[in-house]
Amino acid sequence: MNRKFYLVLIPMIITACGGSNDKKDKPDTSSKTVNSAMVPVSVVVGVGKVEPEKEIISLATSTGGVVKEIFRNDGEGIKKDEPLVRLDDELELIRVSQLRSQYDSQKSQVEIEKLNLLESEAKLKNKKKLLESVRSLELKGAETTQTLDDLETEVTTLSLAVEKSSASVKLSVSRLRELSEQLKYAEAEASKKILRSPYDGILLEMHIEKGSAVNQFEKYAEVAPSGPMTVRTEVDELFAGRLSEGLDADIRYIGSDSIVAKGKVIFLSPYLKKKSLFSQKANEQEDRLVREVRIKLDGDNGLILNSKVESVIILNSNQL
Repeated sequence: MNRKFYLVLIPMIITACGGSNDKKDKPDTSSKTVNSAMVPVSVVVGVGKVEPEKEIISLATSTGGVVKEIFRNDGEGIKKDEPLVRLDDELELIRVSQLRSQYDSQKSQVEIEKLNLLESEAKLKNKKKLLESVRSLELKGAETTQTLDDLETEVTTLSLAVEKSSASVKLSVSRLRELSEQLKYAEAEASKKILRSPYDGILLEMHIEKGSAVNQFEKYAEVAPSGPMTVRTEVDELFAGRLSEGLDADIRYIGSDSIVAKGKVIFLSPYLKKKSLFSQKANEQEDRLVREVRIKLDGDNGLILNSKVESVIILNSNQL
């Protein structure tokens, strides 16, 4: 009986001891939370690209057509309102010419109608004076009643003629105004066929060729507006709260320690967003958020637009 009891007790003791050792030998895998605000850093690094201060602008057509002329080539400087491209505009120019001719004719017609009105008013004024004279003579018996009646009829007829001339002037003026609006509209439609630069700057790339067709609102060129160069960079959310406007920044190429430009932070996005500058796919999954930062570069640095660079933002001592 005692022998059986010992045989059962020994395995239980061994199991208990083994479990105790496993617990002692097992490492502590509990995670420790790190507060990013307490991590000492002196710089914040972000990846960005070189852009004009007003960003690179894609120009779009306000109307469609076939390209007849291209006035500027890639890399050339351009001025605001300078023609860049002319689309086929023969029909629009014909319409403008027709309406301008009609407008000029109607303008002359208005002048004629105004002269007719002045003539009718002068005749009426003269007849009214004559009527007053004959009326006085008729009261004295020096003129017949028939003559007086005839003059009164003439005055009435001339009064109607004045009203008719006045209405004709108003009608002609109204028609002239209508033609003026039509002419302005036709000129505006014709002007849309001349694609102009909205900025001073550099024509980076022309997407169309002579003879090609473009649709309304289609992008036809890329323009870099003149002005200071900037770097639009994205900083990880871990250090986004440490930044402020006015901080100095060093710019270097990816993988290089050489500083190629310097600048200052001029803009900080008020919110965090998903990475956008260098995402490989439009639907790429990304669980990290970033803050967009703009750095205005100092002087002439020779950087090429759209260059991928690193922005090393130097924190102040109170931001470390």
